[in-house]
Amino acid sequence: MAREQEAGLTPARDSFHHGNLRAAALEAARRIVEEQGPEGLSLRAVAAATGVNHRALYRHFADRDDLLAAVAADGFGLLRDGIADAFAGAGATTPLAMVTGYVDFALGNPRLYALMFGMGGQAFLTHSVLAPAVAGVTDLAAEAFRQPGDPPGFSLALRDRVMLAWGSAHGLCDLWARGALRAKGPAEARAYVLGLLAGRFG
Repeated sequence: MAREQEAGLTPARDSFHHGNLRAAALEAARRIVEEQGPEGLSLRAVAAATGVNHRALYRHFADRDDLLAAVAADGFGLLRDGIADAFAGAGATTPLAMVTGYVDFALGNPRLYALMFGMGGQAFLTHSVLAPAVAGVTDLAAEAFRQPGDPPGFSLALRDRVMLAWGSAHGLCDLWARGALRAKGPAEARAYVLGLLAGRFG
């Protein structure tokens, strides 16, 4: 263990103070998800990856579901950042930029994306950590679909436009993840999916 710590492979147990154990645990959890998928994620696996006793993680996560929700919330934060970057790249908050940022994230992070949408719709609305992260994405997406004359706030018409785009992008990305799209790799899948979406939202 000492040699591993000297080499920087495993953090020393006393190097964590208060909030930084949670951050390190989430970083380790994302790596586990990327390598093994959501099914490989557990508090014990994260504890081993961070070099702490798994009981220490219970100060930050009530159980595995709480850990999953925290990782999913981080994922939605990254998704939001990806959409914001797409807006910046396009120079405008357009519908096509929104779905481009969405598709790039989904195809580039398939296992994290699967975890995010495996939490269940009720958690999107009620979980204390996950719900605000999901709202951050929907609020940003709403900027792309707001039209002149829309009333203030998130009107039903605006919601429907956002949900149509989100559902279209999600459905096509999910088909790719399940092997239902005839694309040789992520780059070909991206071109195909964005070509379809551009016809509707371009």
